[in-house]
Amino acid sequence: MFRIKEKPQDFFVKELIDTPLGEKGEYAYYRLKKIDRNTVDVVRELADRFRLPVKNITFAGLKDKNAVTEQYLAIKGLKNPPQMVEGDNYKLTLVGFSDKPLQLGEFKGNYFEIVVRNVSKAERERAERNLPFIAKYGFANYFGEQRFGSIKNAKEFIVKLLLRHDYEGALKEYLLSYSDWRMKRRLKKLWGNWREYLKAMPKQATYERKVVEELAKGVSFKQSFMALPKNVRLMFAFTYQSYLWNRFLYRFIVRYFPYCEVPAGIKDWTYAFYKDMKDPIFKEIKDLEIPYLGIEYPPKNLKVRKVIEEVLKEEGIDEKLLKEERIGIKLFTDGVRKAIALPENLKMERLGRSTVKVSFVLPPGSYATVLLRKLFLCNRD
Repeated sequence: MFRIKEKPQDFFVKELIDTPLGEKGEYAYYRLKKIDRNTVDVVRELADRFRLPVKNITFAGLKDKNAVTEQYLAIKGLKNPPQMVEGDNYKLTLVGFSDKPLQLGEFKGNYFEIVVRNVSKAERERAERNLPFIAKYGFANYFGEQRFGSIKNAKEFIVKLLLRHDYEGALKEYLLSYSDWRMKRRLKKLWGNWREYLKAMPKQATYERKVVEELAKGVSFKQSFMALPKNVRLMFAFTYQSYLWNRFLYRFIVRYFPYCEVPAGIKDWTYAFYKDMKDPIFKEIKDLEIPYLGIEYPPKNLKVRKVIEEVLKEEGIDEKLLKEERIGIKLFTDGVRKAIALPENLKMERLGRSTVKVSFVLPPGSYATVLLRKLFLCNRD
């Protein structure tokens, strides 16, 4: 099967913004170019470097760690903003000023250049056939595998355990979700012996260590969750809701369209992609939005409403549970997400016998990895 991200240089992402910039403003806007670095870690490092609160540095989106990426940061509170700043695997270049910070999701899209390796003849031929179809009709806008990093090595969604008030079980899923089975087995044996558990944990597991430090003080499983920053606790909820939303979209496509099924790259999950489309139908659904819950945003499309009701019932989630709070957060929030993503300027260039380069622009919140699975793996015959 095809491979991506064999090295960071194989995966290039450039953020596209249309924020008007001038020569003066409360916020200094920088273009951040980084390689093999996490956006949040760079922001924290810059906050220390400039002696500013982390909240003074805003950005529109998180970019892949194992990649070469370009994005924008807006920094408030710099007395004499430097033209350029360099650090470990990153570089900042001043591009202008504004009185407004960057908000999450506040960008036009992302431009991708991805080198895809180990492409079989069948995958390449499939991609050549799929490319004009995707360029015209887009692809099912699933959340990609990056969204589910916290569940990859776990047996259960943390939210489902929290709903049952199983706080110890929820912490086990969080604290034992290592891909290294030796580490996982060792920590499992030390469960409850928190002083020894702490010694065995990886030093870089900053948030997890804070939780175990609380447990070592005798704090309850339930209360120890509060040692985690709110954004980490919210990720438990977002991950589960993303899974539910993917199920809504999957069922909608399987029920109402000719489809192909491909592995999602997460556990044994699969994506279903529509493999045929007629212009009148596409006109009706190209702007279709599927809610996360359908409570505050009732779906206008009756087919979508039925799918949401079915999936929530299968998951054992009723209206009462949708209002529940645990560990200081609301576990479910409503909103909408487009069912279809339309790439722009989709191109594929052959670099070698089993290597190609794919380039395109995607709207905010859409995943390049999902497009690639449709492109290389979907049989439309």
